[in-house]
Amino acid sequence: MLFNTTLNCVEYSVSKGAVTKLHKKYPLQIAISTLFIVITVTLAIILSWQSFNKTSDIMLASANDLYGRITQELIFDFKATYGSIAGGLRQFRLSPVIQAKTFQQRFAYLPSFQAVLESDKSIFAVGVGYANGDYLGFSSVDSDYVREKFVAPAGSSYMALYVKNADALVGADGAFVTGHMYTIFYDENLNEISRNLGEATQFDPRLRYWYQQATDTPHATKPYLFYDSKIIGLTGMSKTAEPGVVVVFNITLANLSRTIAKHQVTENSEVVLVNAEGQVFAYKDPHSILVKRVDETGSEKLQLANLAKLGSGVLSYLSTIIDVKENNLDFEYEGRRWIGSTSVVAITGGADLYAITLAPVDELLVDAYVIRQQLMLIAFIILLIFIPVIWFAAKRISTPLHNLSKEAAAISRFDFDETSKKASMIKEVEELDSAMGLMRSTINKFIKLINSLAGEQDLDALLQSITQETMLVSQSDAALIYLMDEQDDLLKADFFCDNKSQLNIDGLAALSIDDAVSMLNDSEKDNEKSRVIRLDKHTQNKLTPVLDALNEQAASVILLPLKNRNDEIIGLLCLINKTDELKNIAFIEALSGFAAVTLESRQLFNTQEALLHAFIKLIAGAIDAKSHYTGGHCTRVPEITLMLAKAACDSDEGKYKGFDLNEKQWEELSIAGWLHDCGKVTTPEYVVDKSTKLETIYDRIHEVRMRFEVLKRDAEIDCWQQIAQGGNKEQLIAFLEKTNNALDDDFAFIAACNVGGEFMADEKIERLQAISEKTWQRTLDDNLGISWEELNRKQNKKVSLPVSENLLADKVEHLIKRHDIDKMPVDNQWGFKVDMPEYKYNRGELYNLSVKKGTLSEEERYMINGHMIQTIIMLNNLPFPKNLRNVPLIAGSHHETMDGKGYPKRLVMTEQPETARMMVIADIFEALTASDRPYKKAKTLSESLRILSFMRNDNHVDADLFDLFLNSGVYLEYANKFLAAEQIDEVNIEDYLAK
Repeated sequence: MLFNTTLNCVEYSVSKGAVTKLHKKYPLQIAISTLFIVITVTLAIILSWQSFNKTSDIMLASANDLYGRITQELIFDFKATYGSIAGGLRQFRLSPVIQAKTFQQRFAYLPSFQAVLESDKSIFAVGVGYANGDYLGFSSVDSDYVREKFVAPAGSSYMALYVKNADALVGADGAFVTGHMYTIFYDENLNEISRNLGEATQFDPRLRYWYQQATDTPHATKPYLFYDSKIIGLTGMSKTAEPGVVVVFNITLANLSRTIAKHQVTENSEVVLVNAEGQVFAYKDPHSILVKRVDETGSEKLQLANLAKLGSGVLSYLSTIIDVKENNLDFEYEGRRWIGSTSVVAITGGADLYAITLAPVDELLVDAYVIRQQLMLIAFIILLIFIPVIWFAAKRISTPLHNLSKEAAAISRFDFDETSKKASMIKEVEELDSAMGLMRSTINKFIKLINSLAGEQDLDALLQSITQETMLVSQSDAALIYLMDEQDDLLKADFFCDNKSQLNIDGLAALSIDDAVSMLNDSEKDNEKSRVIRLDKHTQNKLTPVLDALNEQAASVILLPLKNRNDEIIGLLCLINKTDELKNIAFIEALSGFAAVTLESRQLFNTQEALLHAFIKLIAGAIDAKSHYTGGHCTRVPEITLMLAKAACDSDEGKYKGFDLNEKQWEELSIAGWLHDCGKVTTPEYVVDKSTKLETIYDRIHEVRMRFEVLKRDAEIDCWQQIAQGGNKEQLIAFLEKTNNALDDDFAFIAACNVGGEFMADEKIERLQAISEKTWQRTLDDNLGISWEELNRKQNKKVSLPVSENLLADKVEHLIKRHDIDKMPVDNQWGFKVDMPEYKYNRGELYNLSVKKGTLSEEERYMINGHMIQTIIMLNNLPFPKNLRNVPLIAGSHHETMDGKGYPKRLVMTEQPETARMMVIADIFEALTASDRPYKKAKTLSESLRILSFMRNDNHVDADLFDLFLNSGVYLEYANKFLAAEQIDEVNIEDYLAK
């Protein structure tokens, strides 16, 4: 009632305030409109002008940066070219051609010349000058000028120049004449196309500049115009290890012109590379670099152009007004302002070159002019749009008040949906809006927190949620929660966080109940339930380490005891604040009270759940402990099942793509795995552990052995009696040995059959029948000293002694009838479809020894399989909750097959859930690899998978799950965890996957 009254008052005051303030705002329309128009126009002018200036500065700076990058690229290209000379010379001077003496020897190394040209396209000629004046040069004939001058035939790619100056090698070089130069042309595969007849020449490499300037360190000349090829470049040379032999490279600088050509910044921008005298070495139009001149003889010759000869008016003008070494350029030409710069391209050992960059300012700033015009247009459009907007602003101001009125009415109906609203320019309206929003948020958050805490299943998540949400609601700097440890009867820190992250609780000591009560009693009373204590570095308090975690010198701590329904402290919630300002105390007290009750309920639920799981594992442990031969089966089967289930959930292809289990289904599968053999508590231990065919409580092979011993003694006695009566001793002794050997052989055969390691063929069973026909003499009454139950089975038959007994017998007392309680009706309520043997036990000796496979008779195998029947019956009698209702089906189906021939319900594949089919594979795989079975040796990994693949082929196990079992590596993960090292052999899963 009070809450509704408050809301009504708020709604009335909001409506009244809205009317009053709306009335006061009407005169502001003209003032606001005028103010906005003036501000808009002023801002438009200022922003446009400022934007133009800044854009111009940025564009000019960008242009300078771009020219700098172009210059750096020119320098990089030049240095790369220069560097290739040194590296190439160092490598080439190691070529065996420097030691070659004859024409044939030298020309044999032309492929190494070709390799140099192919490795670096800037190298267009390679040469070797010898100490005797011989010279071998090799170059490409790509240039039209070169092809024309040397009359290169069609198809030629390379040209070799060979100069012969040494007389001593004339004979060795065949037709080559001293003092002559020979030109030989080759195709791209170095096949000779043609050669000239040689012409007299004065060329001697020893007189050339490059030969005389060569040193042990490779270096190059300054750039110049090659006379023979009309190519601008430079020459690199180096001495070799062979005295008097020098290698030389001719390198073109044409790539610099290409670099300039691809960097045309604006339509009329210029980039040129010159020397100190103004000669041009690189330009965007490489054909304009060379110009013709007439020498003194009237002949035309080519030479390097200067800036005035490039055909560019601005460069021609520039050549008359500046020194090329000048750094920054800024001048007027034909009414346009031009800016640029010059940069040095340093040449080691030669004259430096200079990169000149130029561009007209108006072309650089063309985008800035466009932006300025666009900004002015945008400002004008904005002004036109804002004029009507401003006029309607007053009406818009009243809208928030109207929305607040509707929002208050919605809160009174517990409708907390946020409505779309527009912010108000009035401070009071904004404050009222904030207060209303905070009220709505607080009530809504409280209800959501109650629902969230009530619905949270995980205790740790619940504790974190209580701590974090309380911290946020109270606007505290940090929060800490203590939880009662029932075993130690101490309050232990469980979760500690601030506004950013979770904090470490290791340094926080546990609190006894007395500690908590003492702190609460010593603290200042802040409200009905909460208490406040002040902490600083000097305070003697177990909460003082909180300051170290927060890196604070002092803080205020609100203590909120969490009490259960019996008013006992089960926890302590601490809210830490760096200041003394405390907010929303009443709210957090109400929240903490509900949180305490929820926490108590969740702890009780978790305790009961833990008890349930403990009982389940206790039962599984008892089953495993019942037989030391299967001591780990109930533990290991859940492991494999859960591994396979996880692999199915992780699968992103095949049948199990999209398969998933929720938290409850995981719990259901785990419980089913642990209880899958709980029915074994009803299975006799000797049947579970039966390792031989004659074993019951003990192995009856010892009785059979004693009978053979009796027969052997009888044979020996009979032998010596006949000898004493005058019989032939040698014949009788030989017959005795033959008889004993036959008995030993028969017993060894029976003992081998008893082990059950091999399949019993029909001929073996026939031999057992034959052996069983042998008799021995019993002289004692077999009714003496036995139980009344066995005596009843013997039917009190009296025989006169001595009596002849078969060596192996199936007697009536070996048959143990099945009581009515042990019989399974065909129409049973559980849906079991089993073939029940007539007798509960058949302990006949011949009957058991004739078991064809394994050690279990039909009755014993039924009893072993009966553990699944008992498992299902026992589990169906348990009151499992709805989320665990499939536990009996999953646990009791691990001996079912996919073809409906399994045990005990003969379910087909579609009647079994995926989790049950997973347990089928898990149970079989664990049994195959187990090393604790008395009736078999542990199988290796590959043997186990091979057997499983056969079972897959026979439709006993799920083929898709078996493939997943292999592809996911679950088999290997389990093997590494549980199998002995000698069992883990090499496995190729392709051998076992479904074909």
